[in-house]
Amino acid sequence: MSEDPEDLQTKPTIETVLQQINSLGADIDRELGSLKAGVGAMKSDVASMKSDVGSMNSDIRSLRNEFQLFRGEMEIRIDRIEGMTQTRAEMLNLRADFREWKEQLREYSA
Repeated sequence: MSEDPEDLQTKPTIETVLQQINSLGADIDRELGSLKAGVGAMKSDVASMKSDVGSMNSDIRSLRNEFQLFRGEMEIRIDRIEGMTQTRAEMLNLRADFREWKEQLREYSA
């Protein structure tokens, strides 16, 4: 053997190796505990999100139904307005015809 201090190595005892293994095991247990807590919190958040999504779906269905009712009412109103517009146009045509006939009658009478 050489007497160079860099070549000298100490070997750990079995107790030191077992302590390091136990320490590593404790670290792993702590990390797993922390991971389990994080997963538990995530499960709670996911359940809350599912509830929120269900509530939003219900709100959207309600809004869709209200919109369908509103749309039906608007279609009826538009049909009524269109009918009134056609009636007004017919009345204006009749008025113009009447004025034209009235003028023709004056010319014929004169």
